[in-house]
Amino acid sequence: MKTEREKLAEVLRHLKTDDASLLGRGMTSSLYDIGGGRVLKIHNGRQEQDYLPQLQRFTEQLQRYSFPFAVPLIYEYGAVRDVHFHVERRLPGLDFAEVFPRLTAPERRSAIASFLDGLPPLHAVHLPHLPFGEPLNQVDETASDTWPNYLQARIEATLTQSYADLQEDLPEVDRIVERFYRELSDLPLRPQKCLVHGDYFPGNVLCDERGILTAVVDFSPLTLIGDPLMDLAGAYYFWRIYDFVTGADYEFLREQISARYGPRCWKRIDLYYTFYSLRFSDCKVPDNHTYRWSLRRLREL
Repeated sequence: MKTEREKLAEVLRHLKTDDASLLGRGMTSSLYDIGGGRVLKIHNGRQEQDYLPQLQRFTEQLQRYSFPFAVPLIYEYGAVRDVHFHVERRLPGLDFAEVFPRLTAPERRSAIASFLDGLPPLHAVHLPHLPFGEPLNQVDETASDTWPNYLQARIEATLTQSYADLQEDLPEVDRIVERFYRELSDLPLRPQKCLVHGDYFPGNVLCDERGILTAVVDFSPLTLIGDPLMDLAGAYYFWRIYDFVTGADYEFLREQISARYGPRCWKRIDLYYTFYSLRFSDCKVPDNHTYRWSLRRLREL
């Protein structure tokens, strides 16, 4: 099996450049600055044949909208032997999750407000011609003509992979899943079909030194066409993966969400929190930290 260095060298030779500095590593890819306002993302696994071209088309479509922040644009994609990669525009800003811990209390409140400011422009993108579901998921695509049916179908698909783990770690899993399916009946069948980032949390936004939003990144197979309140579940509950977030931060974040979306929004947001906890229950081995985050929620039910 090739090392990361060998993969990088092969792709750089293909791109006819030797200038690359590591920007970060994730579960599925590594990101490098290759100069000229470009970054190179090398994917750890084999991408499905249609995924990268579809992702490129999607990022091109995003350029049609006048967002008050930068969004990705893929310039090219390809594969060198079995190493898949793409090159995209380098977006302005720093990792929000790295900047936020350094901020003062007043700066943290401004940063949280700016973080939430990123959602309405995304949700203003309406896509009525598409089904409810996952427009970028080529591996395990799930879609439906109604929103609750999509949510149930997605969890049913995930449980084919995670049910044995959940049975072992969560004896009441059947009761919890059945309750979740029942509560889906409280949702509107066909809410307005909005662009939902699907993974909106500090790790997927960039900001300046004061924590003010500059870019939204990492649209992915988690991106949805559906109810925009789905992103509020991530925007609030995904912060729980960080140990630098204080009780005051959570309180202000919750106050901001209630002020912007109304106090009644929490019933639906909490249901989507359960959705995400089941959605990410198939990662016990590759990402045990996220799996334990899921269990924490499910054990509350």
